[in-house]
Amino acid sequence: MAILYCHPSEKSITNTIKQRYIDGLEEINISYTITDLYGSNFNSDITEEEYLRENNNIPCPLAEDVLLEQERINNADVLTFIFPLFWMDAPSKLVGYFARVFTKGFKYDYDDGKSASMKTMVHTNFLISAGSSYDDLEKDGKINALETIFISTCSILSPSRGIFGI
Repeated sequence: MAILYCHPSEKSITNTIKQRYIDGLEEINISYTITDLYGSNFNSDITEEEYLRENNNIPCPLAEDVLLEQERINNADVLTFIFPLFWMDAPSKLVGYFARVFTKGFKYDYDDGKSASMKTMVHTNFLISAGSSYDDLEKDGKINALETIFISTCSILSPSRGIFGI
């Protein structure tokens, strides 16, 4: 189990959701790793070299922090994302994580047809806090939009979800 957590405040409902989730895992002896993007000060800014590698096929080695995250993902059977919605999107730090970690050769096939190495998860969980109720998000079509964006982005087999309105 790999957990990816993204929120700038320890005083948030999102942090409480994360802690309760971890408590539940520990209660039933499920081992996990966690990356706290804010707590670890993850560099979410894509460099020019990374941009050129991804968009123009110009060779550039992957940074150590990116390689570590890719390995962590591939060592897990279940991937859980815990984050809030900010203006109906993931926090910018998580968007930057996707840009840097979900690379050609990992998430996406190379242009020459060489296959990507990211495994398909058995389950991927999304525990998302939002400023609207689930019913309101569903009525406005935002649940379908979130599923399209995050589930298709993560290339998963059996998604689970949890969007918490507050």
